[in-house]
Amino acid sequence: MGEGEKFMRNLVLIIFAIVVLIFSTSGNLKARGMLPVNLNMIPTAETLGKGGYSLSTGMFQYSIDTKTVLPMDVDIGGFFKEQHDVKLKSDIWLIPSRISYGITEKLDITFGGTYSAGDTEKSITDYYEIGDKRERVYSQFVLDGVLGMKYNIQKSGNKVPAMGFGGEIQMGYTVDDQFVDETLEDSFPFVGMMLYLTSGYDFEIINVHGGLGMYLSSKSIQSNKKFDIPLQVGVEVPFDGFAAVIDLTLFKPFSGIGFETLVSGGIRYDFSPSASFNAGAVSAGGFIISLTFGGKKPIVSAPSPSAPSLF
Repeated sequence: MGEGEKFMRNLVLIIFAIVVLIFSTSGNLKARGMLPVNLNMIPTAETLGKGGYSLSTGMFQYSIDTKTVLPMDVDIGGFFKEQHDVKLKSDIWLIPSRISYGITEKLDITFGGTYSAGDTEKSITDYYEIGDKRERVYSQFVLDGVLGMKYNIQKSGNKVPAMGFGGEIQMGYTVDDQFVDETLEDSFPFVGMMLYLTSGYDFEIINVHGGLGMYLSSKSIQSNKKFDIPLQVGVEVPFDGFAAVIDLTLFKPFSGIGFETLVSGGIRYDFSPSASFNAGAVSAGGFIISLTFGGKKPIVSAPSPSAPSLF
């Protein structure tokens, strides 16, 4: 898909999301149930509460068909290296699945993985350098395991935004779109880490979220690429037990594959004061859904009046 088509698809999604927001604000607004721990694609500063949990999954399309500009070193059976032209073709659906659990009122842990459906292949022509034009094809698999956490620094209050920070470690196998893996017979292993700081403020009829982070992986180090900065913003508007949700992230990694400038729009439904369901569409082609059950959080009661004093 060309850059022009991607831009038009993102533009259409943004326009649709804006229309949803305008429609939602024209109705009878009322407060939501529990505060969201995630919008569609981005985390908020809120946590689940002790004993709370959240389940999420989705599907994101990824396609690439490219080849080396110059011949690259190829490991031949682990004995020596030769220069060859290498091609890469990947047409897959990434399926990230996450489970989050509230350890304490302020601390959540997350674990899960990203799986893939489809084919990823690397190939070279004339492997033995005898003038054979047939291609030698090597299948690659793409997946990862994820471990993360999020800590709520402070709750949103009177003129004070909620703030939190978190991190995530990904380990597994990725797509060699930078042509740095010399062993074509094996899949390309990687380790990646993301840290982020997020904040949010409730304006009663609209809730605004933002965040800034840093992502670095062994894949980017091997390709001499600097770290990525996942800037993210999002808004939600509650109406009659629902909320319209839009968010934007400039970088989102799954299995070492970095998706850039992702826009998503969707709906959240609060079916109880402590439970909600999210569903959203993503500009990369795909969707994400989540189911959240809040845990125990302390109830702050008003101070009792003091006894009258004679002095």
